Amino acid sequence: MVDEVRREGGGVKIFQILKNINGEFEIGRVWLSIGTGSMVIAPVVFQGIDTFKNGHWDPAAFCGGYGLGLGGLITSGVLAIGNKDKNVAVARQTQAMPPLSDTSTEAK
Repeated sequence: MVDEVRREGGGVKIFQILKNINGEFEIGRVWLSIGTGSMVIAPVVFQGIDTFKNGHWDPAAFCGGYGLGLGGLITSGVLAIGNKDKNVAVARQTQAMPPLSDTSTEAK
């Protein structure tokens, strides 16, 4: 598998990240990626507008507050999706197991 990735010229494709266990696009992953993109771009744009209008930029406040909030939101989204994928895998495994027979507990 590693050789296949090397031949294709890179790591994971961006659309593979957005797909769930079934290989279908998952709405949670799509919204997380859209939200992450907008969360990265929007504050930088707003900070640029504020700097242009007021002429002042506070890098300590921007980096401290923005970075921690962004990290927390992305982490919570990724952990929620990972937990859901784990639960789906456990449910599939449970569904694939044969039913238990009660022959050993029967009174003879």
